[in-house]
Amino acid sequence: MQGTILFVSLLLIGLVAVVFAASVLASTSHGEPNKQAVEKNRVQLMVALAVIGFVVTYVSLRPWPHEAEASEGVVTVDVTASQWSWELSRKEIPAATPVLFNVQSHDVNHGVGIYDPQGVLLFQTQAMPGVVNRVKYTFREPGAYRVLCMEYCGLAHHGMTDEFKVIQE
Repeated sequence: MQGTILFVSLLLIGLVAVVFAASVLASTSHGEPNKQAVEKNRVQLMVALAVIGFVVTYVSLRPWPHEAEASEGVVTVDVTASQWSWELSRKEIPAATPVLFNVQSHDVNHGVGIYDPQGVLLFQTQAMPGVVNRVKYTFREPGAYRVLCMEYCGLAHHGMTDEFKVIQE
């Protein structure tokens, strides 16, 4: 998804650059410009760019992970952060099953990062006092997954790790 968003962003930046260059070239042409036509074109261009921007934003943010809710067949894991440890309600999670992570903190803000067995970041969210952030994710491969704090939370931040296993049922 990130690659698609990057491509669309670069394409739109290029489109804006081309339109800007065409506008500059048109404004430096010889002769008296038709001010009403120029203003009409400018308004149409701004409306078109705004519509394109809204469409791209909607398409890229529609599957926002924080819309996650518990439903039938979903495994729920409560994750609570405290300086400098994690408390996970489950240490074994079934593979190929949607998992809803309910993330919160007892003390300060923490960044929750879930890494696969190869060390690749799968997703992240914030753990904040008084707020429960929810992220839904489906683990496809069995193995040992790590939970790391991604926001500096004090002297022992570097040791704030935990692990859970994804098992094949």
